[in-house]
Amino acid sequence: MKLNDKPRQLAVPFASTGDKNNIPDKATQQTKESGNAAYDSGFPPVTMTPISAGGIPPHGKDFNGLMHDITAAIRYVQAGGLYTYNADFAGAIGGYAKDAILAGVSTTAVWLNTIDDNLTDPEGADSAGWVNLLADPLKLFLWQKNNLSDLQNKGTARDNLQVYSQEQTDLKYLAKDQNGGDIPEKPLFVQNIGALPANGTAVAANRLASRGALPALTGTTRGSDSGLIMGEVYNNGYPTQYGNILRLTGTGDGEILIGWSGTNGAPAPAYIRSHRDTAEAEWSEWAMLYTTLNPPPDSHPVGAP
Repeated sequence: MKLNDKPRQLAVPFASTGDKNNIPDKATQQTKESGNAAYDSGFPPVTMTPISAGGIPPHGKDFNGLMHDITAAIRYVQAGGLYTYNADFAGAIGGYAKDAILAGVSTTAVWLNTIDDNLTDPEGADSAGWVNLLADPLKLFLWQKNNLSDLQNKGTARDNLQVYSQEQTDLKYLAKDQNGGDIPEKPLFVQNIGALPANGTAVAANRLASRGALPALTGTTRGSDSGLIMGEVYNNGYPTQYGNILRLTGTGDGEILIGWSGTNGAPAPAYIRSHRDTAEAEWSEWAMLYTTLNPPPDSHPVGAP
């Protein structure tokens, strides 16, 4: 059968304006003798007996009544109608069958029967076997008022939405009010960003990243960043052309300049200077650090002429 095989909808029940009889559920002696139809036995035998032998023709009003009842019921169903619970009808058929659907007295219920031979009223004190489809008994839908608390599998839902639970969030993200206190591997973190802790004691870094070519500080100018900073010397105002500078800024300041030569394997001088902890103080002069390869100019090594 195909979708387009559906019969036409009956907008008008048969014999709506014609003469018709109300067909009784059960035949009586009177209906049998008069040749009238009943639902339990249909047309009586007398209507099937030749008139010449005393038979009675079937009544046209009975045909109209039967067809009217049938087509009126069909029209109601075709129009989407549902019946409400009827105790007399339920008793007459031995109870509603499993999967029967009834309309509620109000528009807030559509009742599904889950057991055979069900005589109970879905809206009565004993409503065994009935479930309200509008109440979503199979938990197929989310209720707005529950604000997602009725999700059956919250973990899968979070994965599908690519969001994290509170526990996962605590493990994966840093809390702003912790100011980095919840970083699990602080030494590695410090190493990765090329920084040092403020006081140099809370964590240890394996290396210090260069800040590049730092201009030489002069006069009363102090370093703007507290802590240990490394920079590069490359013709940028220091007493040697090339080298690396270590600047220690705290209450006071200090710098160590380790030069390197533009010639392979050649030694280069190293210098040190400081700045006291007052705003008007100026930097000290650079003091050269002498080594055996870079002795003072007035020294006379052993064996020298």
